[in-house]
Amino acid sequence: MSDVKSFDARILLEGARIVAVRVDEDLVVREVVGDWCEVSVGEDVRDTVPALIGMEDELLQELPYIQLPFVSLGMSHEQPVAISVQRDWKTQSLWILLRDVSEEASVQERLVHQHNALSLAHRELAAARDAALTADKAKTRFLANVSHELRTPLNVVIGGASILRKPREKPLPTEDVVTFSNDIHDSGVLLLQLVDDLIDLSRAETGNLTIHEEWCNPSVIIDEMIRLSRGLPEAKGVEIVYEPCAKAPELFADPRRVKQILLNLLSNAVKVCDPGSRIQVETEVLESGDFKITVRDNGPGMSPADLAIALEPFGQPNAETRSRGTGLGLAIVARLADLHQAKFDIATKLGEGLAASTSFPVERLSSNAG
Repeated sequence: MSDVKSFDARILLEGARIVAVRVDEDLVVREVVGDWCEVSVGEDVRDTVPALIGMEDELLQELPYIQLPFVSLGMSHEQPVAISVQRDWKTQSLWILLRDVSEEASVQERLVHQHNALSLAHRELAAARDAALTADKAKTRFLANVSHELRTPLNVVIGGASILRKPREKPLPTEDVVTFSNDIHDSGVLLLQLVDDLIDLSRAETGNLTIHEEWCNPSVIIDEMIRLSRGLPEAKGVEIVYEPCAKAPELFADPRRVKQILLNLLSNAVKVCDPGSRIQVETEVLESGDFKITVRDNGPGMSPADLAIALEPFGQPNAETRSRGTGLGLAIVARLADLHQAKFDIATKLGEGLAASTSFPVERLSSNAG
């Protein structure tokens, strides 16, 4: 082993930011080669490099094998270093090499940031993909529902008009003419309502749905909408009653939109109620001062899952008795309530009916509420 050369730490310093530290068996610094970082002769090397604490047994082995790629000097985390340990075979001196790896640490940090950014972008892309798929399904459902809802009354209009305009030797009986005319009229009204609902929903989605507010009497509006609902074909044999509070306040709102809210709720209730059922409209001034209008039916009700679907535009719950119509009613009611700063709420259980409530804030009520 006489030809073995002694370890020369100075060779490592050429073109590299390295400090070589020779320590004794007590890990006290005896020699420092290089000036990249401050290490003083006579001090315990563990004071400068705390990462070595607890590694004393490994350091004092004949052939220590220690490689620490990224540690910090002292208590500061601004000087990342790589540590390696080796023993001089000739002198048996123990050398600790400290290499500046701040550039590698910076690269690693940038890589971590880029990885996180890519992960975030991936999640955003996945969310956008899911949203696009949901929108595509909603569009398909929209087209299917609208096509069905348009086709039915249009067939009646076209069929009735074709019969009325068909040349014949003898004119149709007056009763038949009246029947076909009524069918055409009613189907035209249904088409107009559907188109109006679509326009309102579109305006609500784009933030262009507006209201024209004035002081109005909610009892008068409720009476009018009940009379109109009693005339619906589905309302035959269904009892609709109004139970007002003792002293109903005047309401600062858009009368036409309040009528739309009530008519949607009443028509929904009428569609699901069998003959002999009862629909109840109630008004109440809450302890908070808010004014609450509730439409309550004893129909089939809905499960929480069906209710979530019903509140979406064109949502059609699985319950067959709640699947009639376009599925626009509750979505429009919710948006019209928002425009009035009102709270729209539905309480229902499957098989136990449904109560749909709209609570207008006290700020929209006249001072004679109570």
